[in-house]
Amino acid sequence: MSHVVGIDLGTTHSLVAALDSAGRPNLLTNRLGQRLTPSVVGLDAEGRLHVGESARAQLLVHPERTIAEVKRRMGRDLPVTLGDRRYSPTEVSALILRALREDAERALGGTVTEAVVTVPAYFSDAQRQATKDAGELAGLKVERLVNEPTAAALAYGVNHLDAEQYVLVYDLGGGTFDVSVLEMFQGVLDVKASAGNNQLGGSDFDQLLAAWLGAEFERSHGVSLAGNLSAQVRLKAAAEAAKIALTSVDATPVIVPFLAPGRGGAAASLEVEVTRARFEALITDLVRSTLEPMESALRDAKLSKKSIAEVVLVGGSSRVPLVRRLVAEYFGREPRDGVHPDEAIALGAALQAGLKTGAVSAAHGIMITDVCPFTLGVEVQASVGRERVGGVFSPLIPRNTTVPVSRTETFATTADGQRAVEIRVFQGEARLVKDNLLLDAYTVEGVPPGRAGTEKVAVTFTYDINGILDVTTRVVSTGKEATLVVDKRSQRLGPEQRLEAKERLAREWGAAPAAPAPVAAPPVSPEADADALLVAATARIATAPAGVRPRLESLCNALREARAKGDRAAAARLDAELTDLLFDLG
Repeated sequence: MSHVVGIDLGTTHSLVAALDSAGRPNLLTNRLGQRLTPSVVGLDAEGRLHVGESARAQLLVHPERTIAEVKRRMGRDLPVTLGDRRYSPTEVSALILRALREDAERALGGTVTEAVVTVPAYFSDAQRQATKDAGELAGLKVERLVNEPTAAALAYGVNHLDAEQYVLVYDLGGGTFDVSVLEMFQGVLDVKASAGNNQLGGSDFDQLLAAWLGAEFERSHGVSLAGNLSAQVRLKAAAEAAKIALTSVDATPVIVPFLAPGRGGAAASLEVEVTRARFEALITDLVRSTLEPMESALRDAKLSKKSIAEVVLVGGSSRVPLVRRLVAEYFGREPRDGVHPDEAIALGAALQAGLKTGAVSAAHGIMITDVCPFTLGVEVQASVGRERVGGVFSPLIPRNTTVPVSRTETFATTADGQRAVEIRVFQGEARLVKDNLLLDAYTVEGVPPGRAGTEKVAVTFTYDINGILDVTTRVVSTGKEATLVVDKRSQRLGPEQRLEAKERLAREWGAAPAAPAPVAAPPVSPEADADALLVAATARIATAPAGVRPRLESLCNALREARAKGDRAAAARLDAELTDLLFDLG
C-alpha cells in the first residue's frame, strides 16, 4: 500500500506525519523512536552518509564533514563540502527527505511515493523549485508545497471548524520567520495576507549568543576563536543549549571544556554564567524586527489588531520568553496555546495531504486558500514628461493575491523596427526593478517590424498553488506564443542531470550502515537534555565499540547526576572526560 505523507522540512529539525484510519493526523517516529529528526547530514570516516542524531553528534567533532541548516542555502548557488565530496543544497535536502521517507515507510509498513512538503511563506520561486527538486531526488513526488503558517493554521483550524474569526499565525522557526492572517468561517480557512523574513530564526539567536561567549573566552584567556571551526561549532551548540535552558530558568551555566589552546599552549575552557536578561539584550533587535511583517500583513488584510481573535505561535523559537512577551504586548493579550510549536506544521501538512487525496474533505468539510506573498511583475519603460525611462517595475500579480491566479497585461514595442522583446521577470515591492529581485528573463522573437508602439505583446503570469510562476507571452498581431517556467535554470539541474543525481545519491545513501537499535537511557533533567555534549554522547552509544560502550554510558549517567546535583566541579571534569572519549572515537 502506498501512502501520502506530510513533511515539515525544517532548518534545524524535520518531522513527518500521516493520517490514521480515522482521518486524524499523527506524527511518525524515526528509527530511534523520536518525532524530531535533526536536519543534519554527515559523512563519516568510512565514506558513509548519516542523517539525524548521528550526524548532529558528528557535527561537534568533525564539522568539516557535516552540514546543518542547509535550508538557508536552498535556491542559491552555494555548494556544500562534506569531506572530499561536494553536494548542492538541493542534494543535501534530498538526503534528509530520503531518510524521512524511509522512516515513514518503516512506521507505516508500506511504501511512500508522494509527499506534501512545507516551505516558508516568504520562500522565493527559486527556493520552492529547489524544494520540489529535492523531493524528486529523494524518490518522492511533491506535487504540493504548502506554506508553513498555512499548514499550522490548518492544524489549529481542524479543531475549530465552527469558529468564525480572524487568526494570526506567528511562525518563528530555526531559520525563517513568517506571519499569516487568516479568516475562518464554516470550515473555510481563507489566507488574507502573509509576510516574513526567510533569513531570520532561532539560529540567529544562537549565533549572537555564541559570539558573546567567544568574546567572553577571549576576555578571559586572551585568545581569539576567529577561524577555529571546531571551537565555533562547539560554541554554537553551547549557545543553543543555553537558549533552551533560559526558556525556563533565569540563569544557566555554560561550560565548554578544552575549547582551544590558551596563551601558554595548554587547553583552555569556557566557564561562564548566562542570564536571561543578557540573552534578551542580545536578541531584542531581532525579535522586534518581527513587528514590521506583522503590521504589514495586517495592513494588507485591511484589519486592525483588535480584529484578531486568536494569535497562534508556532516554530521552536516562539518558545523564547521575549518572543511571547513581545507578541502579547503588541496585541494586548496572551497568544494561543492550542497547537504544539514544533509539531503543528507537520500535522497541517498531513491534513493538506488528506485534502489532496480527498480523505479529509469527505470527513471534515475543510477548505483552505493561500496567497502569493510578494508582488510579481515585469520591467517596462515609462513616460516621464517627454522622456522614456527604463527600469520601471510593472506589477501583474500584487502581493497577497489569492492563488492560483492568472493575470494578463498588454505592452507595446518601444522602438521603430523592433523585432524582439525581452521579458524580465521580477519579484518585489519597489517601483524600480533595480530594487527588486530578478527571477528570470527570456526573449520573444518574431515581432513584426513597425513603428514604435504599433505592435503589442500580451504577457500572462500564472501563479499556482505551490507558489511557482509560469509566464506566457503572445505577439498580438501574429498569435505567436512563448512560455517560460520561472525556475532559475542557471541554478537548477536539467532533467537528465536530476536523474543522474538521483541515481548517484541512491548509490551513496545505499552505502550507509543499518541503523542501530534505540538505546534506552535513564530519565534526564531538562538542563541535561539540552546539553549538546550529552546529546552527542548519547547518540554515539549505539555505534560505539562494545568495549567502550559501558564507559560511555557510565560517563553520560555520571554527568547527568552531577548536573542534577549542581556539582559544577564534577560536571566540568566529566565534561572533559566525555569530550576526550568522543574525540578518540572519531
